[in-house]
Parts: sequence; structure tokens; C-alpha cells
Amino acid sequence: MKILISNDDGVQSPGIEALVKALHKDYEVVVSAPATQQSAKAHAITVGQPIYVDKYQPLADAYGVEAYSVFGTPADSVKLYLEGLLGHKPKKYPDLVISGINNGSNLGTDLIYSGTVGAAREGYIHKISSLAVSLDYNASITFDMVAQELAKKLPELLALSKDKIFFNINFPKAFHEDFKWHWARQGVRDYENAYIPRTSEDGRMYFMVEGDIIDEGNTPDADITLCNSGHITITPMRLSVADCLFLRDLAGKVL
Repeated sequence: MKILISNDDGVQSPGIEALVKALHKDYEVVVSAPATQQSAKAHAITVGQPIYVDKYQPLADAYGVEAYSVFGTPADSVKLYLEGLLGHKPKKYPDLVISGINNGSNLGTDLIYSGTVGAAREGYIHKISSLAVSLDYNASITFDMVAQELAKKLPELLALSKDKIFFNINFPKAFHEDFKWHWARQGVRDYENAYIPRTSEDGRMYFMVEGDIIDEGNTPDADITLCNSGHITITPMRLSVADCLFLRDLAGKVL
């Protein structure tokens, strides 16, 4: 099986190296990830300007894998590899895309903004099973522990459906003493005082995003609740954002 690894923290991130280390002996692994930090880029792609690509030698030298550093967004990294470097030839596509391991959870409302999820979604758009994998900030769990746990679970995850899968997976700060993999609903997350005003040396006002996380009103089966309780959460994702319930009796009718 061929696995394409990407993320939004950058090709040099420890989360990518942990995945490569855990997977390269059993699978054909290739890396295509942003050259720089690209968190919260969601599903943005670069249009109207060049996207430079370099081979990323440190991973190639250490693990013997094909690796690329892409000067673009997380979605660019996956899309460019599939459509540019592989020439848009589905027969050459990888069997799985893993985006991660992200430094910081992607729970609840984070899924809207997450570049980690964006890279995985791009794989799924190309009809490839895709996983977005994240580890909470300041965790006692290491990236290597996450990668090893994921590697053990991977055959089971891929056997869950005959269709292509698109899962958002989150690891907690610390494991519950009896931790499990839980199916989880997408919860609700907000941020307080997210934009902090500051003044530059030349007197111009600017803002920095440094808000505190607010996790309130989530159900027991929400990803936020379960992950904060020390469990690994899996949330199935889809591409459609249309309100199917609203349209159930209206689609095709004239307003």
C-alpha cells in the first residue's frame, strides 16, 4: 500500500517524521507537505502565482522515502502531488492520505479552519481514503506514541468500509487509564479574546490571534468531550456542506 503524508505544520515537523518512522518499513511512503507553517489555512489553494517545489532531503536521507517541500498551502501540497508531480493519473495515486500528526487538536469548530483537515479533504476529493490526525497541545503523549498507535489501528480503520473513508482523528493530552477509540460527533468550540491589539514600532495597530479555548455545552458523545476525557476520537467527514434536511422536500422546486 502506498501512503501520502502531508500536514499543515510544515514538512520539517516532528509529527510528519513520526509517521514516516512508524510506517515506512511496512508501506510505500511519500511525503508532500508545506515548506512552512500553514495552520488554519483550511482548504485554501494558491492561484495566480507560482508554487515552488523542492525535494526534502532530510526525510529521504533518514528513511529512504520520496519527500517534497511545497511552497503553498496544505491542500496545495496534496493537490500538486496528485495532479502535478503524478500528472493527474489516478492509477498512480496513493491508496491512503494521512495529514498530520498535527501539533494541536482539531476538534469541533476547528474543523472549519484546519489546514490538517484541508489536506486530508483534498485527498478524499481525489477519491482516496484520507485521515486527518492531531495531537492536543502540551501533551504527555508523544508524536511517536501517536504514530505507533495509529499504525496498529490502520488495517482495522481501512477495513471499516468498502467505500473511501474520510476521518478526523484526535489524540488527547494524556491517555485515560482505560482509553478507547471512540466514534464522536463534531462538537462546538469557541475562542475568547482571540484578537489581541498591539502597536508596531512605527505606530501602526495590528492584531495577534492568541485566544483562550472555550469548550462549553458539548454532549457526552462529542469529540471535544471524549478527547478531553483522555480518549482517541474518530469523526467521519463528508464533502457536502448543503443542508440536505432543509432541501429534502424542496430541491428542484421554484421559490
